[in-house]
Amino acid sequence: MRFIKIVLVGIGQIFLQENGLSGLIIAIAMFFSHWALGLSCLLGSLIGTASAILLHYPQNEIKQGLYGFNASLAFMCTIFTFGLTGLSPLILALGAFNAVLSTLLMREFTKRNLTAYTFPFVATCWLFCQGIAHFGLFGLSQTTPNLADHTTTLDAIKQPFYAWAEVNFGADLITGLLLFLAIAINSPRAAMWGMTAAVFSSFFATCLFDIEPNRLANGIYGFSAILLACAFAGKRLRDFVYVLTGTALTVVIQFGVAKMGLAPYTIGFIVAAWLMLWFKNKVDHSTLSSQKLSNFFNP
Repeated sequence: MRFIKIVLVGIGQIFLQENGLSGLIIAIAMFFSHWALGLSCLLGSLIGTASAILLHYPQNEIKQGLYGFNASLAFMCTIFTFGLTGLSPLILALGAFNAVLSTLLMREFTKRNLTAYTFPFVATCWLFCQGIAHFGLFGLSQTTPNLADHTTTLDAIKQPFYAWAEVNFGADLITGLLLFLAIAINSPRAAMWGMTAAVFSSFFATCLFDIEPNRLANGIYGFSAILLACAFAGKRLRDFVYVLTGTALTVVIQFGVAKMGLAPYTIGFIVAAWLMLWFKNKVDHSTLSSQKLSNFFNP
């Protein structure tokens, strides 16, 4: 039971929530998008956690679920890329391999006290999902489904929940609602900031770039912003600035990476969060004395 709890906590850490109940709801939510996504969500975290235990990684990091979430995302990404039209032993083996590799990469970050966020998953899947699909290795080809038409007025209202679902490669309203609920159970503030970021991301994307409306309606430019908001949700006015600025950055970064021909995954969130984390540390550790202010204006 303790191992199962850690596996579920690892799933919750996808949204930076150290909560097993949140992880359970997230896993259930993915079955509403596709049964294979629900299964791979659980299997990925299980494999990542088991790998960390077998490799004797620090117990406190394992308990926090730090070796479950990237593995879960990597397995889901593999299934989303190759297996939604039919699983095979090869696809399952590739998913397990990606889960283990992302766990190994995560450890390289934790050893150096670096904040990885979801970068191990992104790096792994660029190599072993996008790379394999591009070159057609092992006879595998990308089977990513077409986006549903969500351009009606009613669907536009649902857009933030589609963005929540897209964090885990989902495309279902119930998935999005359950993911929002999963985060709200552990942190109502993070859930509300995430919803706010999902709305603002579409606004920024519309103002900055000529993006096809249905991509916005499906939440394609909102999921990284949701993760960014979960990472920087707080009580202070400056936290609102971090989230709003970071949301704009996620849109710009994701658009640029997509133009390069790469699947953006959560790279918009990762780079924007690294930049905002650097800026936040500078602001939080800065001191402004009246003497310095006086000297600045009276050199």
